[in-house]
Amino acid sequence: MATCENPLALGVFCGFSAGPSERYVHAATALGAGLAARGHRLVYGAGGVGLMGAVARGAAGGGAPILGVIPEFLRAKEMGDHLPPQQVLLTKDLLERKRVMIDRADAFVALPGGYGTLDEVLEVVSMAALGQDVGPLVLLDVDDDWWPLLDYVKRLGGRGFVRDTGILRLARTPEQALDMVAEAAAARVPVPAGDHRHAQAAR
Repeated sequence: MATCENPLALGVFCGFSAGPSERYVHAATALGAGLAARGHRLVYGAGGVGLMGAVARGAAGGGAPILGVIPEFLRAKEMGDHLPPQQVLLTKDLLERKRVMIDRADAFVALPGGYGTLDEVLEVVSMAALGQDVGPLVLLDVDDDWWPLLDYVKRLGGRGFVRDTGILRLARTPEQALDMVAEAAAARVPVPAGDHRHAQAAR
């Protein structure tokens, strides 16, 4: 297991749904437990169910500090959800939530999710591609969930619409994702403009 000399505020993007099989919840729980074991802090969307809840429970079980960021209108709808111990920060809307999560995190891991997760992932990728000061992002694959996105980005690169296809990193396990994000955060070497490498899964 790779360790990080400086603990990270690790932003985790993931779905409100639990996914199609128990493998998704297991991966989310292991990611939360793993980041806690490495001394990291969790920054996430303040959900108590689905993959969000699994990540938070895994992190809380390991004693990690947690910052949950959620818009006021969503928290009002989800008051019955059981949240692990955490600091909850309410925002005006989804846009502010995304900005706060990105600003408060040193690096990011994305589990599968829906529109919101895709939006968050692409925001970080777009910032990195434009040379903005944003932490590295690793996609955690559970059941080939991210390959359609990687293939689409590769096609965009082939058509000249995307230059920095190497920004997207893919991990197969929670431990591998945490190793990759720690190494990338320590290095913090931007992907050079014009780098056409397609993201490859670590085998």
